[in-house]
Amino acid sequence: MKTRNIHFLLLLTAIFFGFLSSCKKDNADVPVATKPEIGTLEIGSGNNKTVKAGEDLHLEGDIVAEALIDKIEIDIHQEGGTFKFAKVYTDEKYVGKKNVTFHEHIDIPSEVPAGQYHFHLTVTDKAGNTTSVESPLTIQASDVNVKASYKLIFTEVNGSVHGDHFHDLADKDNVEPSSIIFDNTGKAVAGHAHLKPDGIYKIDFKQFDATGQEIQGQYIKDKATATLYKAFLTGGAFILNSGNNLTGAIFQPKESTYGDGSAVTGAIETTGIRSYFTAGKDNAGEKEVVFVLRKFKDPATKATITRADWNRTDYAAKYPGEDIIRLSFELHAEEGED
Repeated sequence: MKTRNIHFLLLLTAIFFGFLSSCKKDNADVPVATKPEIGTLEIGSGNNKTVKAGEDLHLEGDIVAEALIDKIEIDIHQEGGTFKFAKVYTDEKYVGKKNVTFHEHIDIPSEVPAGQYHFHLTVTDKAGNTTSVESPLTIQASDVNVKASYKLIFTEVNGSVHGDHFHDLADKDNVEPSSIIFDNTGKAVAGHAHLKPDGIYKIDFKQFDATGQEIQGQYIKDKATATLYKAFLTGGAFILNSGNNLTGAIFQPKESTYGDGSAVTGAIETTGIRSYFTAGKDNAGEKEVVFVLRKFKDPATKATITRADWNRTDYAAKYPGEDIIRLSFELHAEEGED
């Protein structure tokens, strides 16, 4: 009996020291003295190191951390002023990784004073080593007072994906909408569309007259009028959602009533003054897209358009008429975006 106990004790001791030896070997594999490396970092569109207040700052660069990334920190402070901004990234797509492309868009509040700033990016690895890069940054005055001719408002909502449409759509609490403002040519002049790839967003289209009054209701004032109009979201070469696929894109026009109070019934009648959208994980990244409101020559045309036709490249030839509104913008569908 004593011999058996001694053998058991020796076995436990061997396992214990073997575990310590393994830990030491694993730790020895981490080059604790090797600092992270930060490749050329793009700051601003085209690396122009400039951003407008009220818009977003583009950042992109490669990071190599032999001891694996622990966190990435951004610090922006005003030269000769008091404004400061800081953000720490501990996302799964960065932490614990050795090689990553750091790609983020930082929203710069519209109230930030214009002027010269200093930008710092610091990478800390699991061994506590840090590497920083810094750069001058110019923040230009906000375009918040620019006169809007059109606007697209994106608001994240609850819902579920089903084939080419959504179920159980409902507003979310404590959600801050984001907007893109367009001039009278349809060019985006302020705001952005940064969306979670698998998020579902309500899109409200707004049009304004010379006095700033909303006039988009003219296209759905009654059923007879609305029969002539339909919204498309063109460009981007989206992979569409279909069947049981839950990772493709859906764009679903979905008003519930006309301007006269009568009900909009069925997918065919909807126009797109209000719509719902998800990019889906299959379409993660940046895309150039155009929101189009098309007026048809024949009111019977609208009834031939299905939910799968919203991103057709040949929509203009397929559905005779004219694009009365075209709003061009960049759509960023990236993890960690709001």
